[in-house]
Parts: sequence; C-alpha cells; structure tokens
Amino acid sequence: MSASQELLQIAATNAPLLVPTFGYAALWLLVRFVFYVIIRAYWKTKPSGKGLQDIGLQEKVLEESFAILGSLVAFVLGVQAFQHSDRGGCGLFNTLGCFTGWPNATGPRDSSITFYHNVELGWYLHYLVKHHLGMGMEDNLQMHLHHFSTISLLLISFNLNLYRSGVLVLCLLNLSNPFLHVAKVLHYVEAPADKLAFLLFALAFFLSRIVAYPLVVLRATLVESWQVHPPFLDPQQHLAVYLAANVLLLLLMAMQVQWFAGIVRLLAKALGGSQDDFKKEGKTHDYAKTKHD
Repeated sequence: MSASQELLQIAATNAPLLVPTFGYAALWLLVRFVFYVIIRAYWKTKPSGKGLQDIGLQEKVLEESFAILGSLVAFVLGVQAFQHSDRGGCGLFNTLGCFTGWPNATGPRDSSITFYHNVELGWYLHYLVKHHLGMGMEDNLQMHLHHFSTISLLLISFNLNLYRSGVLVLCLLNLSNPFLHVAKVLHYVEAPADKLAFLLFALAFFLSRIVAYPLVVLRATLVESWQVHPPFLDPQQHLAVYLAANVLLLLLMAMQVQWFAGIVRLLAKALGGSQDDFKKEGKTHDYAKTKHD
C-alpha cells in the first residue's frame, strides 16, 4: 500500500466520526437565536433612554457576547481534549512527542478529542452561514479566510490522525479569544474597565499568538515534524500533508502579525490618547459589520 493510499484509508475511517459536526452547527445556530431573543427582550424592558439605544451597537454587543460563550466552550473542551490527546506525550515543552508514531494513532482515540473537533467545526460552520440566516454580523473577507483556514486545519488534524499537534495548536489560538470578546463588549458599552480589559487581551494575544505560536507550533510543524518523521519531506510519501498543514499555519501567523499591528496602535491610543481617540481607532479594526453600519 502506498503512502497516499494509507492516508486515504485513515481519512475514510475517521471522516464518518465528524458527521455530528452538522448537528452541532445547527445547535449553535439555535442557541444563538434563543440567546438573541432573550437579550433583545431584556433590552425592550428597559425604560426609554436607558441602556443601549443604537440598533447597530446592540447587534455588535449581541455578536461579541455570544462569542464569549463560544470561545469559553471551545477553550474548556480544547483543554480537556489536550489532556487526553497523547496521555502527556505531546505538550508545550515536548512537541517532539506530537509526531511520534504518526500516521498511526497512539492507542484508542479518547471521545473528548472527537467531541472537541465536532463542536469546533460546528462553531465555524455556523459562523459561515449565520449572517445569511439573519443572525449576527457579516464578517469581512479576511475573517472568512481565517474561518476556512481553521476548518481546514481541524479536518487535517482529525482525519489524518494529527490531532496531538492539532489540539495543541487550537488550544493556543483559543487562549486569547475570551479576552478579546469581553474587551469588545466593554468597549461597546463604554464601561470604565474597557481599557483594562483591552490591555489584558493584548497581553494574552502577544504571549499566545506572537510568542508561543512561532516558538512552539511553527518550530514543531516546520522542523521537529520531519526530524521525528522523515517521510514528511519525501514527495512520494507525506510531503503534501507537510506542505498543506504548514501553509495554513503560516497563513494564520501572517494574519496574527497584521492583527497585532492593529492591537499595538489601539494600545497606544488606550495608554496615551483620549477615550474618543481610543473609540475612533477601535472602529477601524472591526472585522465584521452590521446592516446598520
């Protein structure tokens, strides 16, 4: 059996386990719909002149508030899956263990790993269709590219038994997300703690995506992967997998550097500018829009 045939056989075995993804996407859409109905009903009970009056601003707060819920679920399930991904043989300080024995799975796959991939894939699928169903904000092209890249990495991670490194990558990327969405909600409602929340997000983003991501993830996937598994560099065996995964990971790195440049500009406004300057700069970095914008 050739290397490509072996991988196709592995993928054919694993792919049916991801069918529940579509159910989780539908569940995310249902939960979002119910969440929006409840919050909008609450806002209607507020006296005139109290609370959020601007419809566009309400949509932004709804979007980011629901994203807090989704990011927390993803992070908790990701940590749980990571704890069971290799019984401790793959981690931040031992990435060589992420590729040992590949493409074979290292023993029975824990159910938490399958559950995590299904829920995460369902989340990103629901993100791609929510706006077309009249829920949530419309993402721009860059965010759609981010979603498609993440979906592709999730599929490669699970279907090709690369979930040890895949779960590590996703856990690291998800670390700063709750901080981001909390900071955006506080910023939209002009809470006194919005600058502090943004500072905490900037720190979490810097440590996880600008420092740890290249030092841990890219070092592991670009260098250590083929040191542990030399066929990753063999065109007749697994070079295609090596290239596909790393192109997607480098694409995410490029987007993160661009986003961090914007974060630095916002940070400068938060620390040295007025509140109006901070709000004005923040509007230029909204990667989604409502029909009221």
